[in-house]
Amino acid sequence: MLQPIQRLVLLSLLALTTTACSLLPASDPVQSWTPAPAPVTTDTAVQLSDLRVLRPQAQDLLNGNHMLVVPQGRPVSVYKNARWSAPIPNLWRDHLVDALQRDSRFARISSDEIRVAARYELVSRLDRFQTEYPEGQPVVVIRGYLQLVDASSRAIIAERALELSRPADSAEVSAVVEAFSALMAQSAEEVRDWLLAAGTQAVEAAR
Repeated sequence: MLQPIQRLVLLSLLALTTTACSLLPASDPVQSWTPAPAPVTTDTAVQLSDLRVLRPQAQDLLNGNHMLVVPQGRPVSVYKNARWSAPIPNLWRDHLVDALQRDSRFARISSDEIRVAARYELVSRLDRFQTEYPEGQPVVVIRGYLQLVDASSRAIIAERALELSRPADSAEVSAVVEAFSALMAQSAEEVRDWLLAAGTQAVEAAR
């Protein structure tokens, strides 16, 4: 059984611990952001099918879900208390898969998460997915490289660079996400048109 002085010391320690815990600042919640999905396109028949979209290769900083920002003349930083809803390469791949599946010109589109049979593969590298300040104003940037590959022979059917940018209305996270949503929609449209042209040429060359 505790002696009175021991109980007093124990109660004092508990009181100090409780006070110390209450003095710690509450951390702000981390917000998770997802770009808006691409619009549905249903105006034409299927022109390209059996395409598997692979997760793009990316450098270390781009493999996480931090929202990267490059202030002018300073090293890469991140937006505080804001994250993408998935690692950037997954975010890019899933957005593109969704855009292709929403387009009636494409059929049987899959990703490398579910390995199903495919005739073509879209291989890519993601070099930039960040906000930059080239003239002191926020600009979102996507840059990478794409290759359409024959899934059986592994031959490269077509390849191209991808480099897009769009100003954000402000440096606020919501404005940056809105700019990224518009830029990803633009990139999806460019990639779709390029895939259709490359796929058509491949079919004609095989005849």
